[in-house]
Amino acid sequence: MKRIVTIAILLFAGLSLTACGSKKSETKYYDSDFISALESGLQKRWAITDTVKDIDKASQDTLTKSVNAELDVVKPYENKKFKNDKLHEQAITYINALKDQKTALKSYDKSNFFDKWNKAYNTRTQMIVKINQKHKLKVADKYKSDLTELTRHGDEVANQDQKTEAINALVKSIKFKQAKDDGYNYTYDAKVKNNSGYSFKNFGIKVKLMDSDKTVVDTQLTYVDDWDKNQTSQFEFMTDKKFNSYEVVLDYTN
Repeated sequence: MKRIVTIAILLFAGLSLTACGSKKSETKYYDSDFISALESGLQKRWAITDTVKDIDKASQDTLTKSVNAELDVVKPYENKKFKNDKLHEQAITYINALKDQKTALKSYDKSNFFDKWNKAYNTRTQMIVKINQKHKLKVADKYKSDLTELTRHGDEVANQDQKTEAINALVKSIKFKQAKDDGYNYTYDAKVKNNSGYSFKNFGIKVKLMDSDKTVVDTQLTYVDDWDKNQTSQFEFMTDKKFNSYEVVLDYTN
């Protein structure tokens, strides 16, 4: 009987240890914690910036305090474990954008400050849009207009990036072939269908003509006007230079 009781005690102890071990091995994910921190950090930032009438004229000290107020709250999550890898990626991108804004502030009195600051701002707002699509951000009523401003800008940046990608793909699709040769000048043309999904009032390109060493021997400009979606237009240029290859780059569009 004593032997049976001893075995039962040992078995119970073993099960207890196993249970404890299982509890210790449970993985802690920080997805929801980060969302809460993001909401809190944004509001801490706005508590500072909303006191400034014209944010574009805010002092270096005010902007630094606002960035740090948000960064201090969300930075701890860059190395935390997330169940949703995409959210973690967005969180890291967002935190890095805050760091970039903090770095940009070191150039506050220099001409390149706004370029650096706005580039990071564009990234921040794009991440806010992506995060907000899957995890609806909740902020106090007095800050809802601030959140709307961020998401609106993020949408604008995303739309512009999409348009830029479409234009780059369109430029890349332009292929020229020789159309005329009068012994002195060579005429080249390219018939191109506008499959970008956008219409253009003007669309200008540069054609860089290069020799066998990739040295540019001539650059020709050509353009089309009123280029509608799905419409085919013809680009054309003339040169007296012989060349081995060419590169098409965007000159302007509107």
